[in-house]
Amino acid sequence: MGTDKDWERWGNTDPYFGVLSSEKFRRKELSEKSIEDFFNSGKRHVDRVLSTIRVKFDSAFSPRSALDFGCGVGRLVIPLAGNAQRVVGVDISRSMIAEATRNCERAAVTNVTFALSDDDLSQVPDTFDLVHSCIVLQHIPWRRGRKILRSLANRVDGGGYICVQFLTACSAPRLMRGLVRLRYSIPPLNWVRNLIRGKSLFEPPMQLHVYGLAEVLADLASGGFGNPELMVEPPLPSFEFESTVLVARRGT
Repeated sequence: MGTDKDWERWGNTDPYFGVLSSEKFRRKELSEKSIEDFFNSGKRHVDRVLSTIRVKFDSAFSPRSALDFGCGVGRLVIPLAGNAQRVVGVDISRSMIAEATRNCERAAVTNVTFALSDDDLSQVPDTFDLVHSCIVLQHIPWRRGRKILRSLANRVDGGGYICVQFLTACSAPRLMRGLVRLRYSIPPLNWVRNLIRGKSLFEPPMQLHVYGLAEVLADLASGGFGNPELMVEPPLPSFEFESTVLVARRGT
């Protein structure tokens, strides 16, 4: 549990819910309206990212190339493709990439390619003027995620931007957080929880991990990124986690 195999399982069984964990995005609940809501949420996010860059850094910014790490089924690569000449979507799940490819075909999007992910982004040798990731790093433990963040930063062109979202705080009691981590590492505990909640027995947990903001900022500074714009988002209903969206520009 907590391995990349979990995300391949989500890609095979419930890919849209694996991206946005709302019951209306369960495979059995999908409708034309819920699919429309799903992709509209991606467009709103991309519009917000580009607006932030233009307001805080460069009013004339228009990306030539963009990378979306953890692209899932294409929720963000499709609107990115409407703003950039070339987009690369990266994901650890072949099944997610297959669904994203189908969604691009349905949307008549032809300037997107996909690559299978690893921690070094070895399948993505290029650099980009926008490197992006949203609701992905929070599912990856900090030690591994920090390495991935450094790899993402290394893919940003001089004068380009990184935009990443991650969790930076959790108000849940320490004991509760410890019990949750046990569920991540001891599968039978997760099976029992699934039974109690009426879920599929072997449905993987959606792991949530907190990142060290000071360490992230230090790593970016050492990579030549200037003062970032930090957008701290209010906790989601029923969650005790604080989410931060970070946008930073790399020096030329």
